[in-house]
Amino acid sequence: MHIEITDNTTFHEIQEAFADFYPYLQLEFYKKPHKKYEASAEKDLIYPGHTVDEVKETHISGLLEILPLSKAADVEKEFQYRFGLPVQILRKEKDKWVQTTGMDDFTLKELNELGRNSSDDFIVDDYEEGFTEEENKPDKLY
Repeated sequence: MHIEITDNTTFHEIQEAFADFYPYLQLEFYKKPHKKYEASAEKDLIYPGHTVDEVKETHISGLLEILPLSKAADVEKEFQYRFGLPVQILRKEKDKWVQTTGMDDFTLKELNELGRNSSDDFIVDDYEEGFTEEENKPDKLY
């Protein structure tokens, strides 16, 4: 996937583009960067309606490529390094979003799958798709 980031891009637009590819992951932007395996403080969260130029002092536009086999830490680092945007990847865990701080070495594909597996929606969808159990009856009783 590719995300174009310009001064006029809102954080919400970036989040939506990311969520289209990774529905069980979420991007959150913060005022301060964090280190690998470190959480970001809720008080530093940036409102998604802001545009990039409202938050950044340095104005750099570009295209960011995010691949399924990219590690979470590498994606976060790329946002910080190329655009000066501190970002945290969150994973859906049942009905809430949690920062992937201890999972920074996992790929986006792995994290998305973990989020999918922990989601109640996944379980309900499987059931509604016609989960059936085969009956194992012996032909004859011995």
